[in-house]
Amino acid sequence: MFTLELFFLNEEGAKVKVSVDDPRADLTQVEIEEAMDTIIAANVFTSKGGNFVTKDSARIVERNVTEYEIA
Repeated sequence: MFTLELFFLNEEGAKVKVSVDDPRADLTQVEIEEAMDTIIAANVFTSKGGNFVTKDSARIVERNVTEYEIA
């Protein structure tokens, strides 16, 4: 399972994260940056510290889960 984590700075300068589960596997850095610009321009998210005002960073996180049956 992969998660795309997008980090923005809000009006107070605090870092805010938006997570996207199971992003497309072939995303490029340019596409991620363009999506982040669109999010900021559309002003669709807000946070405790205000609106998102700038991009900070992004990363793909991979999580492996192993389940065990316990009798």
